[in-house]
Amino acid sequence: MDQLHDRGPTVFAVVLALVIVTTVFTVLRIISKLGITRKATADDFVAMVAWALDVGLSVTIMVGTKFGLGAPDSEIPLQWEVPLQRCIYAFTVLYHPALTAMKSAILVLYLRLGKAHPFLRRSSLFTLAIVILSGIVLTFLFIFQCRPLAAAFEDIPGSCIDVVSLFLSSAPVDILTDIAIIMLPLPFLTSLRIEVGEKVVLVAMFLLGGFIAVVDVVRIVYLQSALQARLAASSIGTISADGRPPNYSYYISFTCMWSAVVVSVGITCSCILVLKPLALRIMPNCFHKSSPQHTGWLLQSAVSPDGHVFEANHSDETPSRSPAESTARQQETRESEPVRGSTRVERRPSPVTLLVVPEDGDSEPAMDFFEMLATEPPESYPEGRPRQHSLAWRSSVSESRRNTIQAGDEQAPTQKILDFVNVQSKKPLTELSAREALWPVLFVSSLFFMWGFARGVIYAFNGQIQTLLGYSAGQIVALNTAYWAAYFFGPLLVGYWVLKYGGFKATFITGLCIYAVGAMAFWPSSVLRSYPGFFVSNFIIPFGLSCLEVAANPYIALAGPGELSEARLNFAQGIQGIGGIISPLIANSALLSGLDYQDLFRVQWCYLAVAFFVTLLALVFFYVPLSESADDDLETMARQRLENAHLDPESKVFGIGARSFILWTGVSSMFVYLGAQQGTNNYWNLLVGDVKPGSPQLETYLISRGVFTFGRFLGAGLAYFGVPPRIFLGVYTVSGFVCSVLALLLPRGSAALAMLILAVFFTSTMFPTLYAMTLRGQGRHTKFAAAAVTMAISGGAVWPAVIYAIGLYHPDTARYPLLVVSVLLGVLITWPTVMSSHRTLRRWVDPVWSKATSSTVQVQGFV
Repeated sequence: MDQLHDRGPTVFAVVLALVIVTTVFTVLRIISKLGITRKATADDFVAMVAWALDVGLSVTIMVGTKFGLGAPDSEIPLQWEVPLQRCIYAFTVLYHPALTAMKSAILVLYLRLGKAHPFLRRSSLFTLAIVILSGIVLTFLFIFQCRPLAAAFEDIPGSCIDVVSLFLSSAPVDILTDIAIIMLPLPFLTSLRIEVGEKVVLVAMFLLGGFIAVVDVVRIVYLQSALQARLAASSIGTISADGRPPNYSYYISFTCMWSAVVVSVGITCSCILVLKPLALRIMPNCFHKSSPQHTGWLLQSAVSPDGHVFEANHSDETPSRSPAESTARQQETRESEPVRGSTRVERRPSPVTLLVVPEDGDSEPAMDFFEMLATEPPESYPEGRPRQHSLAWRSSVSESRRNTIQAGDEQAPTQKILDFVNVQSKKPLTELSAREALWPVLFVSSLFFMWGFARGVIYAFNGQIQTLLGYSAGQIVALNTAYWAAYFFGPLLVGYWVLKYGGFKATFITGLCIYAVGAMAFWPSSVLRSYPGFFVSNFIIPFGLSCLEVAANPYIALAGPGELSEARLNFAQGIQGIGGIISPLIANSALLSGLDYQDLFRVQWCYLAVAFFVTLLALVFFYVPLSESADDDLETMARQRLENAHLDPESKVFGIGARSFILWTGVSSMFVYLGAQQGTNNYWNLLVGDVKPGSPQLETYLISRGVFTFGRFLGAGLAYFGVPPRIFLGVYTVSGFVCSVLALLLPRGSAALAMLILAVFFTSTMFPTLYAMTLRGQGRHTKFAAAAVTMAISGGAVWPAVIYAIGLYHPDTARYPLLVVSVLLGVLITWPTVMSSHRTLRRWVDPVWSKATSSTVQVQGFV
């Protein structure tokens, strides 16, 4: 065993240096706000509370180093044990209040910044609520960590929770809120026009904010080291909270140090953002450089109903310019402003919008972000505008601005990133040509790969933890049920509403964020070896994926010519199949090979990496221009193709409206299909072991996923070359039924295994083809239809559970899943059959009517 050296001096030096730096910046903040602007805001007071708690936290750590914190047990005298125990207890109690206050100071600053930006304000409020709630709960847990309470800081018998496991279990909340604090202001910041110097400083500040998340990860590494030391010290592989493991203070010392670093760096970053008034006083020349494009550094503007620009006096916030100079400069600007004639520029007044009035009317304004952070929203209003009428006036100006502003005269921040990347695509989704739709389809298809990969990893992991943690087959079925049941609740509670009111991009981002939360939820589950924790994380991840599917499937189906919807969706679902092939290989060879308690730490890092990647992907989706489609656009497209097909939108079949008939029979068919698909997937190892004993299960599974993926690409090709989807869907369904019956009845051997693999092949194209056909012609109800069809994916929760129940009563045969699969596929045959049996239904679902006139189609024989 390597010799352990005292870490105490290192911990003491780092903590002392950082608390001094934090104190200096806090004092500078006080000077800037109270000494210069003479106005403190709520975030200043919260930052001062955070600083006081940080000082207390740092002092407990530094005092602890004098009593053996960081030293191995052999160097800690007996008389130091109780003082050291008290210092560690004080640290555990103070950490979360200090962390909560630090993050709250930043989020309160965001709230002040977001008074005119609803997204920033609402998301900051939500994040602040999570920060405060988690901080309160964890603080009380650490205060009452022992029973009796005195056992935490006195040498008396008692029962205590394991604080290392508790710290490690709460790490996902810390990391997720770190990421949120970094990401939340980016949509607002990237729409600002700021000077190059300020832009560099702003980027540097947010890089420091990212450093907080990095430090949190480093802190987790040392927490895991402490936990691994405790596991290694236990002969039975479990954690005992009643006694300290060997060298406990040594392993936990760096955790304490990095915890203090997180709080100190966060407070320092929040202080730097509001120091511009002080910087203006000390180095005025650095912030008032002349520019050929601007007449002044900062003019805060409001707009009157008649279109005049009024500038608020900044003498309170910027004392380097006297009130007289400010008034003279404002008067000079008014006199020199060119007359625009009939072109009237109207700006929406905002309490925090800081604009530079350019000399050239064609130049876009700049914004002084740091001065915005350092000041309150303007209290002054244009002369003659009483304060009590400001809201109504603002509303009328906003309405007037929307109705009268001319193209090219917009002066508000644009939807561009750094002036060259347009965030929003202006062309509706339904009007994209095949060439224009290529990039959006490929980009959104990355989501399909991601959830194919996620499903594969989760399946592989569930199979491993069954053995590792001793879970029964019923518990594994329950985990599967939790996964697929989330597909019912995700669209119902979140997905549909975000898609309807926020659009496709908002739904993508929402689903990705929920997915990231689910990935992080795995962390405490694995730390505590908690079955309820695994159950919850198995629910949250697909909850986010279901929100993604609510938007991604219809997006692919709608992006481009309507006659190629099935081709595009089969192609994208084929990419999902590739993810399903790769994930078992990685999971079984790299992550879960010979999995034991220690190796679960590797899986934790895997899920942490997934959470970071998904969060980054959500940010990318925000900035990538994606077309949207309003309900009116969808209704126009649907009515056009119905007109081509000579169908009335109110057409009825079997006494039911054709639109409703197709939707609800499609939803029912999707529910049945998922049962057939998951009935094979969930019981693959059982089926392979019976149809051909001795066959390698992983290899045969990968072969089945390979032919499944090929089947989807083949379906894309058939749809692309004009084969009616109802035709090849019927052929695939009948063939799948026949193969599943043969796999059920044939004797053991290669023939039965081949039929089993072919049954998987023929189920491949059913999902994307059925999905696209059900959405066709739904018009303004397309988004609701997408949510309903996605909710039907919850059939994957019901039918495997039914199969498990049948197996309990018929344990004598292992092929009973194929009986249920065959019945479900037999029922599914009825849908393409009915769609082909009625002229109205054929014309409604056949894609050829999306582009051709009725005469052309009759010539081609598709009547």
